[in-house]
Amino acid sequence: MKTTITIAMIGILAMLPDAPKRTVTASWYGERYNGKKTASGEVFDAAKLTAASWDYPMGTKLRVSNGPRFVVVTVNDRGPAKHLLATRQLDLSKAAFARLADPAAGLLHNLTVEVVK
Repeated sequence: MKTTITIAMIGILAMLPDAPKRTVTASWYGERYNGKKTASGEVFDAAKLTAASWDYPMGTKLRVSNGPRFVVVTVNDRGPAKHLLATRQLDLSKAAFARLADPAAGLLHNLTVEVVK
């Protein structure tokens, strides 16, 4: 119950217009999902700069930074899978992840996420 409340509180904060920067861990998802509908109804394309998040409204643009490297993504799906939320907070498309690091890394820790206005 405590975890659910914490996740809900973070989600509410992320929807505020002046949402603070957050530090997250992100994974990526790719070709296996190409052509499948996302939660927004859009068709997933691993080559586009998109993200899945439970914390931000659909269509939100996020600047995700890994040190000096960054990418701007659009939230168009929900994720990561709920059983993975303890270890990651954001799923990036393979293309978006590749702008930050080699996809072979699998996970990226200590990324900075901020809403683009």
